[in-house]
Amino acid sequence: MGEGLYWSQDGRTVYAEPFEGLDAGDVDLWDWAYEDLIDVVGTCLTERWLGCEGAWRDHTSRIVARNTLHEIWLTQDSYDRVHVTFGVREHLYDLDALARHHVDDRAERFFDQLQEHYALPVRTSPWTSAPRERLRMAG
Repeated sequence: MGEGLYWSQDGRTVYAEPFEGLDAGDVDLWDWAYEDLIDVVGTCLTERWLGCEGAWRDHTSRIVARNTLHEIWLTQDSYDRVHVTFGVREHLYDLDALARHHVDDRAERFFDQLQEHYALPVRTSPWTSAPRERLRMAG
């Protein structure tokens, strides 16, 4: 049995496949593709977000950006997917409820921008995914 798709109760997750079509033996190319994903994430954010050099959510999830309420972290899996999570910052205490209130809407808006650069499947069950549908704005 394979590995299930990553999920976090603290945010919304999609996944990207930045290594698709790349030579699996070219480590430098894979490193560049990963760093490019981080750069693209940065272009989808406002100036209120800060990059996070060397910050980790846990032993497998690298935090790449954060603002007052939220952070974005990347989690690679053994199938060469990179799960991109827009979630609530840890240890907010008094601001946790506010961050959770806004996480879904803000995550979807961020993913709409990221989807301009990558196909972003979403988890539909622990083992299955489907293409992500873009947020539909009223009006």
